[in-house]
Amino acid sequence: MALFLQWWYGEQFKNVLVYFEALLAYLFDLFSVRICLSTLFAVWRRDRINYKGLALPDIFQAWTLNLASRIVGFMVKVSTVFIYLVVSLSTIIFAAAFVISWLLLPLIVVVLIYFGLKIMLGF
Repeated sequence: MALFLQWWYGEQFKNVLVYFEALLAYLFDLFSVRICLSTLFAVWRRDRINYKGLALPDIFQAWTLNLASRIVGFMVKVSTVFIYLVVSLSTIIFAAAFVISWLLLPLIVVVLIYFGLKIMLGF
């Protein structure tokens, strides 16, 4: 029993924590948070119109389209980061509940066995 508890609360508990840490790192990479934040005000999908050689009305139209592309890029990237935060927070809440369950599970098993024997033997 001592070896089981040592394994449960030692090696395997460490593996559970490493797993959740890797999951959070995977989510950070999956949502490309670093890229989204570093290119927050960049144009969307490199959709930019060059101003060289254009007449004044065309320059204004190109400027407007470039600005719209930056706004779309900003909105998409902010939405992506927001969704990442929601998913990460949900993962952290699930991980906390899982870790608490992991820590309490051997105690719950012992208590259930005790009450099962108590009911079965009529104590």
